[in-house]
Amino acid sequence: MKYSKEELDLINDIDQHVKNKKISYYKAIPQEVYQKIKAIMKARNFSGSLQEYFEFLGYTFIPSPKYPKNTIDIIALLMQHFPSRYVINLENIDRNLYYIVQDKALENKVDIPEYLNKLGFSFVFNSNIYPHPPTYYVGTSEKEYIDRLNKLFPEGTIIIEELIEKDSWLFKSINYIRQIRSIQTIDEQLEFFGFKVFRRWKGYRET
Repeated sequence: MKYSKEELDLINDIDQHVKNKKISYYKAIPQEVYQKIKAIMKARNFSGSLQEYFEFLGYTFIPSPKYPKNTIDIIALLMQHFPSRYVINLENIDRNLYYIVQDKALENKVDIPEYLNKLGFSFVFNSNIYPHPPTYYVGTSEKEYIDRLNKLFPEGTIIIEELIEKDSWLFKSINYIRQIRSIQTIDEQLEFFGFKVFRRWKGYRET
C-alpha cells in the first residue's frame, strides 16, 4: 500500500529520532511527533495498535528489557556505562536509562545534573551530544514556553519546585533546550528568558 504525503513526512520525522528503523522505546519519539502519529492514524481510520502502525510504516518494534526503578540498580547501571562517574552523552548511550533518570529527577523536584550529583555522579555538558533536537524545541516554541511561564508565574519569579508541580512537561521541554545550548542549569535558562529564579531550599540565585 502506498503511503500518503502526510505519512511520508511522518516517516521522515520519525527517522530523525530512531536508528535502523528499529523502535524500542516510545518515549524516544518526541511528544509532538507522537501526537502527529495519532492524528494520522485517526484520519486514516487505522484499526490496529500503535505498534502495528509502526510496522505498517516500515519500522520494527523491539521492546527493551525492563529497566531498574530503585536507586541502587540505577547507580549500578550508570556505573556500567560510566565507571569514572562522569556522565557523558547519556541520552544517546542509553536513552531508556536517560528517561528513567529524568523521571526520578522530577520525583525529587530537581533537574538531571542535581539528581545525578546526589547519586555520586557528575553530569558533563556538551552541546555536541544533542545532534537531533526536535524542531518544536527551538524557534517560535520558545515564545510559547515563555507565554506559559508568564501565565504560571505572572509576577516574573519562578519557584523551580512549583514549576515541576504545575507543569512537568514544560519543565522537561525547557530542560531540553538548556541541554542543547549547553547551559549548566535550568535556572540559567529561565533567567535567559527574563525570569527571576527561586528554589525553596536555597533561595534566589545570585546573578
